[in-house]
Amino acid sequence: MKTPDIVAEKVDSPINYKILAGIILAAICFQLTLTFVFSFDESDLIISIVSLLNPLAVAIIGFFLAYRYKGSLIFGKSYLFLSLGFFSLFVAEVTYSVYDLILEIEPYPSIADIFFFAYIPLLIAHLIINIRFFQPSIKNLTKIGIIAVPIMITVAYGILSINEIGEANFDFYYGIIFVAATSVALTLTILGTRIFKEGALGKSWWILLFGVLALTFADDWYYYLEIIESYDLTHPVNILWYAGYWIIAYALLKHKKII
Repeated sequence: MKTPDIVAEKVDSPINYKILAGIILAAICFQLTLTFVFSFDESDLIISIVSLLNPLAVAIIGFFLAYRYKGSLIFGKSYLFLSLGFFSLFVAEVTYSVYDLILEIEPYPSIADIFFFAYIPLLIAHLIINIRFFQPSIKNLTKIGIIAVPIMITVAYGILSINEIGEANFDFYYGIIFVAATSVALTLTILGTRIFKEGALGKSWWILLFGVLALTFADDWYYYLEIIESYDLTHPVNILWYAGYWIIAYALLKHKKII
């Protein structure tokens, strides 16, 4: 039998901004080390390994939380969706690496993209479940914003991309699908950060969504960089990915200590 999800109004679980600052600083230092200390091939190998470990670590912690919440009506399901999303990213990274490093085949586009995309609806499901629980009634103005913001981001991406490449080719349509989906996730994440401020788990969710915000913003930025062929291993967008994963891992560990 499922048990109702009850969240206390206040719990002494303050946000440790020093840890967040330390994570961001570590991501910056890691990127600088890869850029100036290691050779291109060494950096490529290190990034490949870290790209596998980051989503896997988050997925494992998330599955543990989903198991701890398995008897609940809301949280068990929401964390299962989140964990499956990050596990999908792990599978995508493995597939990408197999194409790139072992088979020596161009990994874009490939089967890996199916798993990269699968992360987005799973993340959206996690966000919607929690938003509906914490704020069942959403104002009409907010609903308009949820619809308008992804449209504006997608249209802006489309205009900028067409201006750069001059035609609506495969990369354009491929990128716009991902941008449209990640923009929905980005908008819901921003809404979530406004809602999850108080309560027993509010602060840990706020931190988690801050990490998700970094990841989704980085994804949108990356798709544009790919269109204009400006992405490389030294680009600052990588810092957002590293920091995003590590902040999410910290949030999940903080959440684990609360329950």
